[in-house]
Amino acid sequence: MKPLNISLPPGVKDSLPDEAEKIERIEECILKVLERCGFKRVITPFLEYLDVLSIGLGDDLKEKVFKFIDPTSGRVVAVRPDITPQVARIVATRMRDYKLPLRICYNEKVFRYQEPRIGRPREIQQIGAELITKELSPEADAEVIIIAINSLKSLGLKNFKIDIGEAGFVRGMLNTTIMDDKEKGRIKDAIALKDGSALEVILDSLGDKITNKYKKVLKTIPSLFGGKEVLEKASSIAEGRQAKMAVANLSNILKILDTKGFQEFITFDLAEMRGFDYYTGIVFEGFAMGLGKSIMSGGRYDNLMQKYGYPCAAIGFAFDVENIVAAMAH
Repeated sequence: MKPLNISLPPGVKDSLPDEAEKIERIEECILKVLERCGFKRVITPFLEYLDVLSIGLGDDLKEKVFKFIDPTSGRVVAVRPDITPQVARIVATRMRDYKLPLRICYNEKVFRYQEPRIGRPREIQQIGAELITKELSPEADAEVIIIAINSLKSLGLKNFKIDIGEAGFVRGMLNTTIMDDKEKGRIKDAIALKDGSALEVILDSLGDKITNKYKKVLKTIPSLFGGKEVLEKASSIAEGRQAKMAVANLSNILKILDTKGFQEFITFDLAEMRGFDYYTGIVFEGFAMGLGKSIMSGGRYDNLMQKYGYPCAAIGFAFDVENIVAAMAH
């Protein structure tokens, strides 16, 4: 008799009772913090029509969607790779009568296609929060970061940092030049990898297209990470309205966080490029000591709601529950 092949697809796993209890405790702690802060939970569907979901997906996630043809309608159906576009759809189509600001949270699994050789999970348990307001403000940005910090503190985590960047900084620094999109793309890639030597080669290959002074400024971007001194350095080299506004926004957020006693949990990274086309303002990731993977990520995405027909500002984050379990084991 042929032996049974009892296995799971790549990138998914079982959680046995011990781990399941840890996950449940994490969920309870974080959701209590969110509830105290006025967030109301929504439950989103596992499946969406691909064309509807794609309205709100960044290019990076569009490539990671599991999809199939619905035999009933003949339309392409997607397994959700992200909850935020679902929240945007719900708010834009079913919650327009609700008064802003809206504070919405969720506790769901998302599925993303990953190459098996990469070793990343395809199934990710997320606890997230979205703050939807009439207009953007540093106060809303700071509120969301403070909630993320308090959520992690409620778990007993102490050695963690929230690393903050601003999508407008690099975008603004490159928009002041006469380079074409391909050249800008190569520069963005080098900055994203913090590859100073590759960036130098790319900039030097441009010859007289940009000045040596400007090349020198762009070469410093990968080194713009650390404490509040990073903002002072970024302010001294910022060129163009967008880049200057990005630094000013981070400075305003820092003042609020400092006043409320949260500066010790904050670092800055002006070379942060995650979700470059998706985010419109601050972007941030949480890291715990001893774990090389982020335990949460988020940012401001003011264009997303408008794509679903409801122009308003929005910022949010999502915790990676499995990575938090690993962080708490250190």
